[in-house]
Amino acid sequence: MIKKTFLLAGLLTFSVSVNAAISVTDTAFFLDPSSHLSDADDRTISSFTVAAGSKLVVTTTQENSDISGITFGGNSLTAVYNTANSIQRVTTYYLDITTDTTADIVASVDGNTHFGFAAYAISGAAAGGPADFASSPTRLSGSFNTEVGSLVIGSFTKNSFNSITPTITSTVVYNETTIGSGGTSGASAYYFSTTTGTADYGFNNSNSRPAAGAVVFAVPEPSSAAALLGFTGLSIALIRRRR
Repeated sequence: MIKKTFLLAGLLTFSVSVNAAISVTDTAFFLDPSSHLSDADDRTISSFTVAAGSKLVVTTTQENSDISGITFGGNSLTAVYNTANSIQRVTTYYLDITTDTTADIVASVDGNTHFGFAAYAISGAAAGGPADFASSPTRLSGSFNTEVGSLVIGSFTKNSFNSITPTITSTVVYNETTIGSGGTSGASAYYFSTTTGTADYGFNNSNSRPAAGAVVFAVPEPSSAAALLGFTGLSIALIRRRR
């Protein structure tokens, strides 16, 4: 009998791609009540919680005045866009959160206004600013780039007394026909993209003085985890028997 043994010793390397998914973990909003006359007071969403590694996004709709800034626990958010027609205005802001935080979100306005704003706690999005955005003093945001799994958040307003219907099937955080004691309508809504390419986001039933904006938050680039498997001392015995 002759026995031949072949020793195979080597390394096998492969990559594992890990894709995160974006999720909206919490929302809240504030709207001027009908009894609230136009004024320049700060508006507040109280005790909002955002987890470490997540992102806070705030959208606003208002009439007449501009907005001077938004803070979360005293930290200033970064503006993405601020777009207005002659009277109505939409904006969006964001802040990356490094530690678990429960704090007030405070919006400061420059003058008399009818004001509404929404807050989003988002996990799984790439750090930093949005992947893309668009805004326009029309009922449509204008064109932006998106991809499958991206989160798109819209802010819409118009001068009227009826509800806003988004052009894309959405989760609506608020949709108010009359904000404050004025004649402005406003809404904030979001959806997850199911396509890759260009899109726009807006509403169908425009009356007068519309404005719309959208921001896109993408999942981070896939991370490659290189797994190294070492095979040493692996023997394959091929046995031939001769009689």
